[in-house]
Amino acid sequence: MSVKDAHVGGFNKVENFSMVKTIDNFSVAEYHYEENKPNIVAFSHSHLEYEFILPLKTVPLLIYEKANYIGEVGYVYPVNPNVVHGIEFPLDKSSVLDITIDMNYFDKIKKELGYEGHYFYTRFQVGTSFIELCYNFLKGNNNQFKEESIMNLIITALISDGLSDDSDRRRPEKKYAKSIKKILVYMYEHYNNPNLTIEQLATLSDYSITYFTKAFKAYMHDSPIVHLNKLRNSEAKSLLIANPNMNFKEISEKVGFSNLSTFTESFKRITGYTPKDFKNKYI
Repeated sequence: MSVKDAHVGGFNKVENFSMVKTIDNFSVAEYHYEENKPNIVAFSHSHLEYEFILPLKTVPLLIYEKANYIGEVGYVYPVNPNVVHGIEFPLDKSSVLDITIDMNYFDKIKKELGYEGHYFYTRFQVGTSFIELCYNFLKGNNNQFKEESIMNLIITALISDGLSDDSDRRRPEKKYAKSIKKILVYMYEHYNNPNLTIEQLATLSDYSITYFTKAFKAYMHDSPIVHLNKLRNSEAKSLLIANPNMNFKEISEKVGFSNLSTFTESFKRITGYTPKDFKNKYI
């Protein structure tokens, strides 16, 4: 399979690429899913290429070798060669950047940088400057020297940032999968409702609130409220990046927080930064 085809196991599955660009061993694509366009159906696949998924808007559930993750904005989700990965639910309102790199070429650079034998175990954080690099490559003027220079900068950043943490924090599937996945979809579709409660979610799951909280945490390694706040703050980061002039109060309302102080406190707890500090550092 070519690096271009590896994006989704073949372009025949995707009708709404915004942009895609490929040179030899390296390819970058932008997917932009909108409500009035065909959904991307749930799928999983594997291939020999390395793949790196960068959500520009929240992805409700990413599959990675029988583990599930919410695809948060501001992170790269790496996929090693021959690892089964994909999306758990159809996408109708999301955006991602997707990078695929030939395995032999990537391993050669890993060796040159002193990371031979290292494995991508977990997601890692990137700033908007990295996203800008990807778009510089996508929108380049076909100057081969410049394209290769940007490609090497992107690959070097992926290796140095993504392989600095060698701990394995993948989460295995749990017995509660069917019930909890239903709730994850509901949370993704209603996170912007400030009146959404854990009691409501427990009722939808047909579990008691105590058992629901226990089952949810066993499956996602986060409590329901932490997961809900991650959803809201991921969307807040997306809005900050896309609309730097939008005020924080408006953002907090759009993503489901009842007031600005609650948003600021939650954002700092999840990201380590206040919204203002995040904007200054990454935007």
